[in-house]
Amino acid sequence: MDFLDDIKKETIIICQNGFKEKILNLNKLLPIKLMSIEEFLKEYLFSYDERAILYIINNYHVKYDIAKMYLKNIYFIQNDNYSNYKLTFLNKIKKDLDDQKLLIYNDQFIEYLKNKQIILYDIGLNEYLRNIFSKFKIKIINRQYKKYEHDVYEFDTIDDECEYIAIKICKLLSENVNIQKIKLTNIDKSYYNTIERIFSLYNLKVNIPYTVKLSSYEITKEFINNYELYDLDTAFNKLPKDNIISKEIIKIVNKYLFYDNKELIIYKLLNHDILASKYNNGIEIIDFIDYFSEDDEYIFMPGFNDGLIPNSYKDIEYITDDIAKVVGLNTTSEKNEYLRNRIIDSIYNIKNLTITYKNSDSKRTYYPSTLCEMFNVIKGEIDYHISYSEKYNKIKLMTRIDDYIKYGNVSKDYDILNHNFEVKYNSYSNKYTKINRTFDSLTLSYSKMQLYNKCAFRYYLTDVLKLDIYEENFSKIIGSTIHYIMEKCLSGNEIDVYKYANEYLKNKQFTKKEQFFIKKYIEAVKELLDQVILEREYSLFNQAMYEKKVSVNFDNNVKFVGIIDKILYYVDNEKTYISLIDYKTGNDDISLKYLKLGLDIQLPIYLYLSSKLEFNNPIYVGFYLQKLNIKDKDYRLVGYSNSDPSILKIGDNNFENSKIIKGMKTLKDGSFSKHSKVLSNDEIENIKKETEDKIISVINNIKKNEFSINPKVINGYNKGCEYCQFKDICYVDKKNYDNIKIALNEVNQ
Repeated sequence: MDFLDDIKKETIIICQNGFKEKILNLNKLLPIKLMSIEEFLKEYLFSYDERAILYIINNYHVKYDIAKMYLKNIYFIQNDNYSNYKLTFLNKIKKDLDDQKLLIYNDQFIEYLKNKQIILYDIGLNEYLRNIFSKFKIKIINRQYKKYEHDVYEFDTIDDECEYIAIKICKLLSENVNIQKIKLTNIDKSYYNTIERIFSLYNLKVNIPYTVKLSSYEITKEFINNYELYDLDTAFNKLPKDNIISKEIIKIVNKYLFYDNKELIIYKLLNHDILASKYNNGIEIIDFIDYFSEDDEYIFMPGFNDGLIPNSYKDIEYITDDIAKVVGLNTTSEKNEYLRNRIIDSIYNIKNLTITYKNSDSKRTYYPSTLCEMFNVIKGEIDYHISYSEKYNKIKLMTRIDDYIKYGNVSKDYDILNHNFEVKYNSYSNKYTKINRTFDSLTLSYSKMQLYNKCAFRYYLTDVLKLDIYEENFSKIIGSTIHYIMEKCLSGNEIDVYKYANEYLKNKQFTKKEQFFIKKYIEAVKELLDQVILEREYSLFNQAMYEKKVSVNFDNNVKFVGIIDKILYYVDNEKTYISLIDYKTGNDDISLKYLKLGLDIQLPIYLYLSSKLEFNNPIYVGFYLQKLNIKDKDYRLVGYSNSDPSILKIGDNNFENSKIIKGMKTLKDGSFSKHSKVLSNDEIENIKKETEDKIISVINNIKKNEFSINPKVINGYNKGCEYCQFKDICYVDKKNYDNIKIALNEVNQ
């Protein structure tokens, strides 16, 4: 780079990003302007914005990515005399964009280039670029490569390969090499998990470029849904405040709001990638081809396998090999030859380079790179005389013992591992070890709380590790269909169960057996609606809410959410009388016997959530389940009622021998029968308070990462493990059980 000292007047240097970073890191004041070849072409020829993309999408009826591909290729269209249909088509697009004034020309840049010297540093020129730069005073400077000799180390598995590199890095660190001088290169996604797993056991952090789609977050999904259903203001108003994902959404929307195109904004939200945050002292992953290494840096190149290096171009571009020469581009074979030479030069240019390859990973076998013929290949050996990770060496010893006991294989490193490390083979503790998880946010619901209270570890596997994949089975479809029909029929003026059933199920496929049961349930819904209409004759309720979503905010991005199927209410003399109803197709327990355990408390949860709504002086008439079962035609309400007759009369003026509340009846002396489930106002208030305490307790435990294996076993019945699919993970044992005794009088509540 000595040529920089000779530059006395402003010069444009067109180069790769690696050289650009190298120059910037010099911290010198130089009369130069650094540009990539792509940046130069956009300034010299034309650029475009999203309006051009949208025009192509709308007028040529293609997807966003295809429109971008067309725009990328119209840079190569330089005249009107093409006989090939692909090039003619690109020419048409370019003319259309010009006519619409959607290509942006920078006349000032053309003027700026006059009398400027242009240096092309390490730029491979094809005929197309030669034609462009023939109009300027240019100087071509090729990068000067050094030639260091290297060996290549062969390993049987990807684990051995990564372990070898981790040990070498630990040795460098023990010799006081700065971790910022250590780099990894040639890393593709097949290495991410193995490197992270093994390096972490050596206390090494790597800045792996993990990306996640913004649209994978529930916040983004809700935002897009609200934007599609309503408008942008509504979607913004429903966004959680002071949330990282919310800020990312706002940033994208603000960037593309100018174009006033809903489809564009949604596309960007769906396809935007978020890069994982970096460790301050993490090992960086670099592109060795475009990197200017220092002599005191140490670079490790795993994956020296065929298919990974040398990587190659394929003839799959829009401008294929048969027409590449027409527009001055190189063919695939020419590009691959250039790339191969560049890779070889870049490898030899690095002074401290460790090259490795593996013969297999957990999925497949591999061949060494064809470039291995240029190097001395050595069988890699891991030295266990000096240990940098006792934990990983013990894991290795365990696998060696497994190999010996199961297959009779004695590995060559068995003796040294067995001599230096002690392990308790065939012993296992399933005790939960507290994780070091930084609490960010939490959205809790009845079902999640129920899961935590059944077994905290089961919640951890389901909601923290996300191991329980949601499957929409037939019973869930039936439940959702019933809720949809009831909401539509009761909130509108039309009661047509078949219309709403067909509306909800129109895109779903069912077997003949499932179709039979769907018809049965739809008939049952008709009968349920008859019961609901009957209820109106016995109550004063004249207002209602259906499928009411309630969200209660706690501190530190914590909220509890739930949807109440039906809230009936009646306002009289500044008092609001309320009845809560939830539809159920199963056999849910409505008893309050498990309230102190936080189990089976869906009705208390709804009671608590409804108290957060803006009712004036709320008084609860009752809270019930309304069961729908095709075998049982009894659709009366099942739950708890207010013991004050004057209040209960609001919801059922015939409660003495009720036709709408199951079990509700009074004796001759006016007292309630033993089957009547009634509560005083004070008892209802206590239930709300105890429910809130249970919610707060679960929130605090989750925030503290309390996820022990503790399935609840109540009076000998294992409630915590029922329907659990994680027994192969937790290895639950009787010593893990949380045995609870409930007195007979409590059970019979």
